[in-house]
Amino acid sequence: MELKDYSGPYRHDVKWADFSKEFLVNLMKSWQRAYLSIQGAWIEAVTERFGSDAADDCSKAALLLQAERMIPQFMEVGNIELNTVLDSLKVIQLAPDGHTESELFGGEVEIINDNHVISTTTKCITCEFLEAFTPERIEWLCFELEQPVMEKFLNNPKIKVTPLKRPPRSSPDEPFCSWELKIED
Repeated sequence: MELKDYSGPYRHDVKWADFSKEFLVNLMKSWQRAYLSIQGAWIEAVTERFGSDAADDCSKAALLLQAERMIPQFMEVGNIELNTVLDSLKVIQLAPDGHTESELFGGEVEIINDNHVISTTTKCITCEFLEAFTPERIEWLCFELEQPVMEKFLNNPKIKVTPLKRPPRSSPDEPFCSWELKIED
């Protein structure tokens, strides 16, 4: 019998397969929030100790290294070969902060063909926070960090990433950003 939660007794031999799909999905959403909280706490701690420039440099380096280490694992688990833009997007969906079911991030993907996509972000918890509390940080996040990190997570040097729209937004109804992802023949 699948466990719908873990409110019963402690089980030393409990396995992921013992839990219901619903429980595992909720646990993954909780992990997603924890994953992003760790990143935020890390940036805050480095900023307090060494300043925001050092935190920015370390954050970018850490995210690029994270992509190098994580993406091959997701490719293997998902049995995904990276031949097209859509293949790279499938892999990103497997990352803790990349899933389209997220309550933290969301948007639209216009598929022109397998190698040409327009990705538009309409929900971004990070940008929402920055807009409300530190709007001066949007420039660094959206103009200096996002594109190189996105390119690294796509894990295909043939994909050209072009910004079509970036913050700041004129109104809360407007998307945060839009990117063209394309492999040209």
